[in-house]
This record gives sequence, C-alpha cells and structure tokens, in this order.
Amino acid sequence: MNQILAIGVFLLTYALIVVKPGRINEALAALIGAILASFFLLKPHQILEALGISTLEMPQPLVTTWNVVIILATLMVISSLLDDYGFFEYCAKKAINASKNSGHRLFLYTYLVVSFIALFAGNDVVILTTTPIILIFCRNARIDPKPYMYASFFAANTFSMPLYIGNLTNILIGDSFGLDYFGFTKYMFLPTLAAAFVNYQLLKYIFRKQIPETFDSKDNVEALIKNRPLVTLGLAVLLGVIIFGGIANYYRVPISFVTLTGALILLLSERRIAHRLKRVSWNVVIFVIGLFIVVKSLDVSGVNARIGEMVFSGLSDNIFVATYFVSLLSALMCNLVNNIPMTAMMLSIIQQAGLSSDMNTAMGYSLVIGSNLGANFTTFGALAGILWLESARRYGWNTTMTDLLKIGLFVTPIAILGASIVLAIELSI
Repeated sequence: MNQILAIGVFLLTYALIVVKPGRINEALAALIGAILASFFLLKPHQILEALGISTLEMPQPLVTTWNVVIILATLMVISSLLDDYGFFEYCAKKAINASKNSGHRLFLYTYLVVSFIALFAGNDVVILTTTPIILIFCRNARIDPKPYMYASFFAANTFSMPLYIGNLTNILIGDSFGLDYFGFTKYMFLPTLAAAFVNYQLLKYIFRKQIPETFDSKDNVEALIKNRPLVTLGLAVLLGVIIFGGIANYYRVPISFVTLTGALILLLSERRIAHRLKRVSWNVVIFVIGLFIVVKSLDVSGVNARIGEMVFSGLSDNIFVATYFVSLLSALMCNLVNNIPMTAMMLSIIQQAGLSSDMNTAMGYSLVIGSNLGANFTTFGALAGILWLESARRYGWNTTMTDLLKIGLFVTPIAILGASIVLAIELSI
C-alpha cells in the first residue's frame, strides 16, 4: 500500500510541476508533494534524513541536502555578481566581434565562449546572459539566429559537466557517491571534450546551409565591464572556490563552507546584500528540498529498490555497455521527470542496486553524463531549457519542440556514446 501511495505522491508532484494548474511554480509543486509525503509516508527522522541530517537510524544520509543547498545558493551569489557587472556579456560580445563578419567563425566562437562561461557559471546563467546578445546581434546583422541559438544551448548543457560544482546534479552525485573533487574533473574532462566535439560537428553539419559565409555586422559596440575592481574580486573568489573546494573535499570539510566564505566576501565588498540575495533563485532551493523529501518517500516505501532490481538485474558486466546504458537511460529519464528529480531518484536506485565498488563509481559518473547531456533532448529536460526558450521568446525568437526533438534525438545519443566510451576507457585503465 505504501508503495502505491508513494508512487501516487510522486506522480502528483510531477503532474503539478509540468501542468502548473493555477500557474503554480515548480517550487510550490515540490512543496505540496513534500508536505503530502511527510504527512502520509515519512516519520520525523526520515524527513531529517531527506534534508541530509544524520539520525540514529541513518548516521550517513544518502545526500547531505543542506550542504548541496548552501553550495547552490552561494554559487548563485557569485555568478549573479559577475553577470550583473557585465563580465559574461563582455566575454560574449568580444567573441562575437572577433568573428569579423564570418558566419562560420561566429558559429565557432559562439560555441566556444558559451562553453567557457558554462564551465565556471553553469548552464542556467550562461543561457540567460548570452541568449539576448546572440538574438540582438543576429537581428542587426540580418542573419538567421537558429544555428547560433542551438550552438549556445548544446554548449551550455555540455560544459556544465567537468566541474564538481558546475551543475546542481554534479553536486548531488558527487556528494552522494563521495567522489573526489579533483578526481571528478579528471574523469569528466575528456568525456566532456568528446561530447562537445560530437555536438559541434553534427550541429555544424545540420545547419550548414543556414550559416552564412559572410554577413554585414551593424553591432560593433564594445561591451564594458561596469565595475572592474569588483569583477576582478569576483573572478578571484570564483577561482578560490574552485581550488579550495578541492582542498576542503580532501580534508572532508563541507564544500559549502568554502562557497559560503566566497559569497560572504563578495556580499561584504559589494555592500548590496539585500539586492544580491534577491538575485538568488530561492524557488530552485525550495524545489530541491521538496523533491528530496518526495524521493525519500519512494526510498522508504521500497519503490527505488524495486526499480533498481529491474534496471540493474540484467546489467552487463562490460563497463562499456553499462556506462552507455546508464548514461542514455538517465538522459532519457531527464525528459520524463526533469534532470533534478531524475538524479535524486537514480542516486537512491544505484546505491541500493548492490553493485561492486568500481561499478558503483562508474554508474555515478555515467549519471553525470546523462543528467547533463539529457538536457539537449527537449526544453523540459532541465531548468536551463525552460529558461532558454522563455528568454528567447522575449526577444521574438522561438523554436518548435519538434525541431529540438529531431536535432536532439540525432545528436545527443551520439554525443553520449562518445562521452561514455571515453569514460569507460578511463575507468578501465
């Protein structure tokens, strides 16, 4: 009975997130699901465990949710400051102006600069920053923005893979599997390059007739950084967070301590604390907390264990097959339940599958590939896709779900295959 009830709560939560009756947002939908799960399915100690707090029954929670939430909020503080003072816009416009009226160079530079920004700021920030710039530039140059919009979208989702703190799903996976901070980048850097190469070449082929040889640019206005000292400090803090995050991980100090310190330095230096805290997407924070409580009810009721038995019972011992299977499966599941709830659910499923230590680690990194590249199938595979389309519509551009699905279904499985092969080779050596 509890299993049926837990599945019902999960499906209701998912329906509220997708359908949005009465225009409720994702955070409220997840909160409703969490309240129902807490009332009907969970005991008080299990709610604490879902929040990542140790209890007598579970001294080591699956994910230290509080740590993940603090990392998420504080990274938003750091990236929003760099965004507000024009650093990301500066990088984007520099790249566009460097194309010197070549459509192919513009395509390459768009892909590269979005990849660079996504590497350090995450896919959500880069999409919100670069989408208006690309659309305004293409409108002024009288060229079709579609190739460049797709290049930026695929690049943003791909280059959120290599860093432990590059994406919320990375943090969740790294925290749950106890992955080494710098080891995460060591294993994920080459798979990211493999996926990026596949994405770029296939997208360039798909849009070969829509990318102009030359164009007449009327937008050569240089972007200006609005506060150089503060941006310099912000970049130094970001670099410090990346480096000291690894040191903290090695000494088993919560990475949130490092990101919180970095955010506090910027808050005190900028002296606009209220404004900066308003730039944090608190709805995303509530969304994450609510989902972990809902997923905890699936765990407690035995649903996750049952799914794990079905998924992994016939899993091949071949590392290449297993890696690709889990990467592709999780990528496809992103587009059924969004990458954050998919990751939360898969963490519990994999951990309860009774896999060997080496295979468990391999499945963790496979989940990283799936949770990031899965966002390239449809716009609802991740929050970044929703933001991409909403931002583009404000500037008069849209793409159909059919178009994105056709391109995503052609490009993404091959990109996942490339990334999975490289990861499997690394894990086999």
